[in-house]
Amino acid sequence: MDLNLGTEVWVVDKKGAVIATAANHEYCEGNYLETSELKKMQSGSISVYKGKSQYFQEPVIRVIIPIIQEERVIGAIVLYSPIEGINKALASLSQLVLTAGIISLAIAFLIGIILSRRLSRPILTITEASTLIAKGQKQVTVPTDTSIEEINQLGRTFNDMSSKVEANEERMKEFVANVSHELRSPLTSIKGFVEALIDNKGKTPEAQRRFLTIINNETDRLTHLVNDLLILSRSEEEIVLEAEDIELKDFIENVLAGFQSRAEENSINTEVISKDNFISLKIDLNSLHQIIANLVDNALKYSPQGGNVSISLVESEEMISISVRDSGLGIPERDLPHIWDRFYRVDKDRSRETGGTGLGLAIVKQLTEKNGGQVEAESVLGKGSIFSVRFPKQ
Repeated sequence: MDLNLGTEVWVVDKKGAVIATAANHEYCEGNYLETSELKKMQSGSISVYKGKSQYFQEPVIRVIIPIIQEERVIGAIVLYSPIEGINKALASLSQLVLTAGIISLAIAFLIGIILSRRLSRPILTITEASTLIAKGQKQVTVPTDTSIEEINQLGRTFNDMSSKVEANEERMKEFVANVSHELRSPLTSIKGFVEALIDNKGKTPEAQRRFLTIINNETDRLTHLVNDLLILSRSEEEIVLEAEDIELKDFIENVLAGFQSRAEENSINTEVISKDNFISLKIDLNSLHQIIANLVDNALKYSPQGGNVSISLVESEEMISISVRDSGLGIPERDLPHIWDRFYRVDKDRSRETGGTGLGLAIVKQLTEKNGGQVEAESVLGKGSIFSVRFPKQ
């Protein structure tokens, strides 16, 4: 220790007399500890002192470690180390730490630049792709095979969003085209018969009445179309649904009562079928009313004179099902997957004759899904169709 650390090592007896030192410090033999040092040693506790000493010209750090035998202090080991040497060691250590810190910061900076470039390159690609989409370009995708999984996930999300944006744009174009087509037909008819009246082609009261009846019917078609478009538009908005407990059988019977005069005109029998007298469903009341009304309206339109329309309620452990059955001509199997699409008609000519807009079932699907439900349709040609909506029990 003396040679390697530059620390003088003394061994003193119980009286504080130096009895041994390192070979090159023999001059210290015969010296005694100072009175304050001797007291601390004899107390049996280790003491540390920093300052001047009578035996050294420069400040030192002194450590006295008592030697105890059979619970008695029989001497001590005393270490003296110059403060200047310790300060030099600390300065050297500080320099080493500072150098290591600077080197570490430089390495971290270089690694940061490399990583930031690896991260910024694919992010810049996604930014450029977003700009292209904003300018109207279609089928824009970004790579998803980088070495960073998080960037790949971001790329997959972007590509999915890009596909949905394109699909929504196509749907919007198709929707506008369909609306334009649906509006053009009744407007053309109305304009034609109004011009006929202006040109005095309806010379007899019977002809005038026939022209005006057609104009009235076409106006009703326009009114129904606009109303359905408004309902469909509202159902797509982020509106807050106010769910409440509704006793289904009574509720559906009340909705059905609004169609009773229309059913009687065509001698169509209507009924509500339920094994349980009380089935409660928690749902938005306005949504349920529109769903039932559209399904009943659709069933009455396509049921023949003297036909039947029934509404069945079935409750299971997890779901509540409402099914509307008609006795119409049925729907071809190839058309079943499309009947929930907007403006889709199985028989376009017949649909226009009955005043259909092609939006009733689309509204049913939209409102059902907004309330957490599902739609389903079954049909057998010549025997009729069943349209069902199912909602989870809450």
